[in-house]
Amino acid sequence: MRKWIVAGVVVLVLLLVAAFLTGPTLHRFVRERTQKVLQTHFASTVEFSDFDVSMFPRLRVTITGLVLRHKGRTDIPPLIEVRTVWMYAQLPELLRPRPYISFVQLDGLQIHTPPREPGAEPLIHKTDQDLAEKYPVLIGEVRADDANIEVLRAQSDKPPREFPIHHLDLHNVSFDHPAQFHALLTNAIPKGEIDATGTFGPWQAEEPSETPADGRYTFQNADLGTLKGLRGILSSKGTYSGPLDYLAVDGYTDTPDFGLRTGGQPLALHTDFSALVDGTNGDVILKSVVAKFLHTTLAVNGKIVDVSKAIKGRTIYLNASSENARIEDMLRLAVNTDEPLMTGAANLKTTIDIPEGEEDLLDRMKLAGQFGVGHAQFTSATVQGKVDTLSRKGQGKPKDTDISEVASDLRGNFRFAEGVVTFSNLGFAVQGASLHLDGTYNIDSTAMDFHGDLLLQAKLSQTTTGAKSFFLKAADPFFKGKNGGSDLHIKITGTKDHPTFGLDKSGGGKQADPPPDKSK
Repeated sequence: MRKWIVAGVVVLVLLLVAAFLTGPTLHRFVRERTQKVLQTHFASTVEFSDFDVSMFPRLRVTITGLVLRHKGRTDIPPLIEVRTVWMYAQLPELLRPRPYISFVQLDGLQIHTPPREPGAEPLIHKTDQDLAEKYPVLIGEVRADDANIEVLRAQSDKPPREFPIHHLDLHNVSFDHPAQFHALLTNAIPKGEIDATGTFGPWQAEEPSETPADGRYTFQNADLGTLKGLRGILSSKGTYSGPLDYLAVDGYTDTPDFGLRTGGQPLALHTDFSALVDGTNGDVILKSVVAKFLHTTLAVNGKIVDVSKAIKGRTIYLNASSENARIEDMLRLAVNTDEPLMTGAANLKTTIDIPEGEEDLLDRMKLAGQFGVGHAQFTSATVQGKVDTLSRKGQGKPKDTDISEVASDLRGNFRFAEGVVTFSNLGFAVQGASLHLDGTYNIDSTAMDFHGDLLLQAKLSQTTTGAKSFFLKAADPFFKGKNGGSDLHIKITGTKDHPTFGLDKSGGGKQADPPPDKSK
């Protein structure tokens, strides 16, 4: 979109100058020619408050109150408004085979892009004319400060998206050679400052979207808080090259204080990316994104597209995976706790779908995927103690204190939508025991509701000693697993901080494979 805006400014200036140079007089015919050229190429009615030509001390054309109304519409703001257009030149330089205009200034430039339906005609029309041959003009410099672009919405009750341009400077502008430019503007979402330099052109009259651009950019102080659900200040640097509708963009981002609404302490996030950007509508194809935080690396690809013109924002479709992650890093990012629940090596594969809209990003986000955690250790001594006890009882050695610091394996499938994680085939295994559960976990309230099977290698009576063991022998047949040992249908409810464990009398658990024998 930003490169398309630069394109519009370039074409506007070139056509203004071309009209000035091709009329048989310096006033009435120049004005009529200007109106005709702008009307043809922008499909707009053209209005001037005043049009003046002066010859001394140098040639100057002043256009006051330039207004272009796309297709003559008065129900929306004009496509282009310029408070004053100033064009300066020396008369001898205008008499050259290639006329030269030294300076053009646009004061009070306002661009309002009307809503465009799929398949509708572009705002800047193609032409079968050879503009470079017809208008062989060269402009030394074009300057526009404190301009503004408004992208109008399909629904009139929704506010437009604004892109303030603090400074735009173009050098050596013509129809047949690239122009150098420097632009400073404010990005709306996430809100931050963009500094772009490079070349633009030459203008492709037959297919404007194929006009090439090449350069570098920096994006500073981008407040991710303008995206509901995120926190942090992002900076980015990169390069771009290619035609307007197929720009190759490569760069990196740094967010030293990245966080989610549900997360705890902010952490440093770095990404390296390669993308294709359609500069005519802002759609992005993410070819490759490598995101790094703490000791975890994620590989991401996908696209960011405008699906509905009637809804603010863009829809995000991503695929993310990692075979080099740490569960403690992901928990620190997602859960608001002083210390992550567990540590261990993790792998992850998920799809991410975030429909466009103005609601909290986490409320719109949908995930679906699989995960696994190997050799996990719980950071809480109390929780790890319970895991050690589970392993002892599962092996039928309830008093063997040598069984300690037991490593756990965790795996499962998950879906996330509207703040709730739904788990299926959730497996938790330690030496001698395993849990197989289905259930839900609420991110905000931390409420949980899980049902499934607890499988033990030992018989129920072997999980304790003394009189309890004697009386439990009578119950062994009722809880016998299909491969021996014990099978208990259980449920886990309550909250993260106050979980409740018990037998599931509904028998809703499902039979699962026994835990692996790690002694081999």
